Amino acid sequence: MEDVEAPTIRPIERDDLAAVADMIAQLADHVRPGFTPGADAASLERYGPTGLGLFEAVIATRPRGPVGLCLYTYAFSGWRGRPGVFVEDLYVAPAERGSGLGRALLAAVIAREAPKGCSFIKLHVDKANAGAQAFYARLGFVPEAHDDTLTLEEEGLRAISAPV
Repeated sequence: MEDVEAPTIRPIERDDLAAVADMIAQLADHVRPGFTPGADAASLERYGPTGLGLFEAVIATRPRGPVGLCLYTYAFSGWRGRPGVFVEDLYVAPAERGSGLGRALLAAVIAREAPKGCSFIKLHVDKANAGAQAFYARLGFVPEAHDDTLTLEEEGLRAISAPV
């Protein structure tokens, strides 16, 4: 039987962490088949809203279980002089794609964070993920031609932290 009511979207709770880890794994496999992300229930508990508070997330559920996720962190733009959010992971179950759930998850994040003055959303999209590229373009997201994403991983962190 098909669900006719809109899914419930709410902040994640400790009991959701295994489902959140599973959705992140499904997203990773969708974008890079065979890739196993480092996030598991333990790391999500340690670093997330139930632990150190280094990220926030909202989850979409139906009676049959979780169907979507938006995991994000905060960003502050000195140029804007305002905070915003950085979407790390947006996942919508395959059966829910095209239903408006992705947009609803982003809208829930905006509504949740607007009282803090958050005025923008930034995110990265895998260049090979044409479906996500098209989804974000339909919502009005545009690439920033003036920025490149640069990353310094663990070895680089150790090197930059070492005494000179």
